[in-house]
Amino acid sequence: MKIKSVFILFSLLALCSQLVIAAETSDSLNPTKSLSSPVTASTLLETLFGLLLVLATIAVVAWLLRRTNRFTSSANGQLRIIAGLSLGPRERAMLLQVGEQQILVGVTAHQIQTLHVLESPLVANKAESNNPNFGERLQQILQQRGQS
Repeated sequence: MKIKSVFILFSLLALCSQLVIAAETSDSLNPTKSLSSPVTASTLLETLFGLLLVLATIAVVAWLLRRTNRFTSSANGQLRIIAGLSLGPRERAMLLQVGEQQILVGVTAHQIQTLHVLESPLVANKAESNNPNFGERLQQILQQRGQS
């Protein structure tokens, strides 16, 4: 009985291997199937270009948001940074507007400390501002291009 089952098993394996060989030869004779690898230099280059495009887009959007100060929250207009001055590599003096009050604070890497509370608020002139907001700057550029 054991010899019969081993013989049947080997016969089935031989038959299956013959079917696999026949299927491979019929696939190689079929001209519609492609034998090339799905990973080619052009697909790798296309994927790399797409990745670089996405990373560049993220960098440009982050730069624009940083330039227009969109990362800072305004607390419903009650808290905003009026001015800042770098005093060292990690130290800054900043003038904050909190409601009607202005506070001068010192900012380091480890702490923020109140330096002075101004009794009379400083008035910031829009004409003296060196950093117009993004909308104003865009309008100026468009007007200059429209005139030329």
